[in-house]
Amino acid sequence: MFSHFLVILLGLTFFTQSLFAEVEHTLLRRVAVFPIADANFSNSEDAWWQMRELLTKDQKLLVASRRFMMNRGVFQPRKTLKPADAIILGRLIDAQALVTTYLDERVLKMKVYEGENGYLLWEGEAHFHPAISINDQIVSVSTRLMGDFLASIPYQGYQVVDSLIGKPLYEKEGKTMAQVFLGAGAQVSEGDQVQWVKVTGDISQAFFNSATRVQVIAEGQVRSVQNNIAEVEITKMRDPQELGENSLVRFPKEVNRLKDLFSREDRSTSLGGEYLSEELKSSSDFGRSQNSTATALGFIANLAAFILIAF
Repeated sequence: MFSHFLVILLGLTFFTQSLFAEVEHTLLRRVAVFPIADANFSNSEDAWWQMRELLTKDQKLLVASRRFMMNRGVFQPRKTLKPADAIILGRLIDAQALVTTYLDERVLKMKVYEGENGYLLWEGEAHFHPAISINDQIVSVSTRLMGDFLASIPYQGYQVVDSLIGKPLYEKEGKTMAQVFLGAGAQVSEGDQVQWVKVTGDISQAFFNSATRVQVIAEGQVRSVQNNIAEVEITKMRDPQELGENSLVRFPKEVNRLKDLFSREDRSTSLGGEYLSEELKSSSDFGRSQNSTATALGFIANLAAFILIAF
């Protein structure tokens, strides 16, 4: 009991302090979807299943099962969550994001909460057609909202480390390479542009709805795609230390496709990204820098050995 209270206290402290500061977003992997509240229709359960299906189909997100949520005593319809509620639920079911959906007259509303610190990650709503029953629309409307949430996520993949290679960046044919998980269904091919990004934002508003700041910290091109993994040649980067396992990766072409597929909003409003051209350097520069350092150290060592021999 005390540990739960301590977690809530720490989370609320973070939440209060962060209201006045930018927060960095880390990779989202584990999601929990609660049943739709105030929707006593025969198709409501099917709508819940279809929302889950949409989240899991590309294999990038892990969604809590009904059995797991029932075993933890949390499988019930929910509407608006307070930060403390989101923190408790996130801890109980080990979820990084919590999705609540509820009916407000003829409007379906969805809220997604960050599970570790309790702030609102995204929110959206959709109106039902007045001439068609809600029961006949609830599946399509709820999945459309979930699609809007997926389209709001400002990255489409994440960096992985091959167990045989054992490091996030490696050399291949004189080029700096990395591997990125795409997920099933991604339409990424050889030659496509790739961007490693740092995502920050103001959590006093819904994080993904507000002016989320996307910094490009590395750029590259896809060299091959196999088993949902893209091998990427990194052409520019700010700092090799920023590129590691679970780093966020964006594919500009895939951004456009997902916006066309899911979002009902103007896609140009959320594409941007701050190209840090003055901070990005060619990946070959880092190799030269390391080589020159090694050369200098070797020269100093040889000089020291010569002096020792001389005396």
